[in-house]
Amino acid sequence: MARVKVGVFSLTLPVGEDADYLRWHLLDHMPEQFRLPGIQHASRYIADGAYLEARLAGEGPLADVGNLVTYLVGDPVEETLADFIALGGSLAAAGRFPDRRPSLQLSALPLVSCAAAPAAMVSAEVLPWRPHRGVLLLVEAGEPAPDDPELLDVPGVAGVWRYGVPDTQRPAPWHNAPHVMTLVYLDQDPLATTATLTPLVERRWRSGAARPLFAGPLRSMIEWEVWPR
Repeated sequence: MARVKVGVFSLTLPVGEDADYLRWHLLDHMPEQFRLPGIQHASRYIADGAYLEARLAGEGPLADVGNLVTYLVGDPVEETLADFIALGGSLAAAGRFPDRRPSLQLSALPLVSCAAAPAAMVSAEVLPWRPHRGVLLLVEAGEPAPDDPELLDVPGVAGVWRYGVPDTQRPAPWHNAPHVMTLVYLDQDPLATTATLTPLVERRWRSGAARPLFAGPLRSMIEWEVWPR
């Protein structure tokens, strides 16, 4: 867990059928972030079609989440986060930021726990690098609730990474309200696995351990899907 200190989470509206936007982001914008010193990994996830109907919760603007982009950040964290914002400006000035989509939320949260399911056969620290079909994303208000080890016993769950409340107040566009992000990595069908996970997740909310701001499955964006057919 020492390699990754902070997760950056960009939540935006659905992209729909805009293949040009996805191609630009996956083949230009996302790779460019790896010039920054602390960027360790990046992934894009999409909720479309049946995924929009399968969400468990959505409050306020997060009810409209259709895209999640994650960047995993290691040392130097604060330098990397500052450079992350600056890089977007420099790419825009160079004509390489053609379509800035409205942001629903941009967060930078410290990693507080990670766990792998026994069936995944890898250590918890490498889960994001292991191929997976999608994630169940939980965005919850307040402080981190206790981990739920039962999630790891559900077929189709590869593991869980949880990120805590912001560890410092950062200027706009960062979102600083106390909230927790949990990514449940799924290596079987995300829709079917989410349906199986739903009773466990809802039990957690009924207990008062957490209040949901968003919860729903998103599928992995496979890079070769962006190439023209």
